[in-house]
Amino acid sequence: MRKKIKLIIVALFALLLTSFLIVETYALFETNGSAEKEMEIGRWVILLNNNDVTETRTLTLNDFTYANSSHTQSGYFAPGSVGYFDLEIDATDSDVSVEYVLDIDDSGLTDYPNIYFTFTNLDTNQTVTTSSYNGLIRLSDASKVHNFRINLVWNNQTQYDDSDTSLIDGELSFDIVANFKQSIAE
Repeated sequence: MRKKIKLIIVALFALLLTSFLIVETYALFETNGSAEKEMEIGRWVILLNNNDVTETRTLTLNDFTYANSSHTQSGYFAPGSVGYFDLEIDATDSDVSVEYVLDIDDSGLTDYPNIYFTFTNLDTNQTVTTSSYNGLIRLSDASKVHNFRINLVWNNQTQYDDSDTSLIDGELSFDIVANFKQSIAE
């Protein structure tokens, strides 16, 4: 009988020890903690011809420069002429890489196949004939400024004389849309 009592006491002690260990282990998993951290957000500052694109939605480009022949009065766009303006995209103060797309809505020129746009990257002197141009300014780039010249070319071709004549005293209209977004792929 004494053996039974000792066995019961040892069993109770083992049960108490096991319960204590379980409670302590459970307490380790239930430990609560809190912390506060202020995270700095990367700056998004993109200047398009010195205008902050986050603050300005519409820019007016009135400063066309005309490259005319000796047969066209200065300041006018006519067959054989080129009108151009320069765009500068400056992401120097941005803390992220920036993708950009420059799109020209040239649907108003569909009746005039001898009038078209070209983009010249003034940093590389590469010219492409297109109405859309895209690029990337990487965070790691030495220069975060890209310079472009957008040319509106009017070729003087005799097969288009009738359509050219329809533009006398008229205006050409087009929109240029610049889209910017953060690049996550380098």
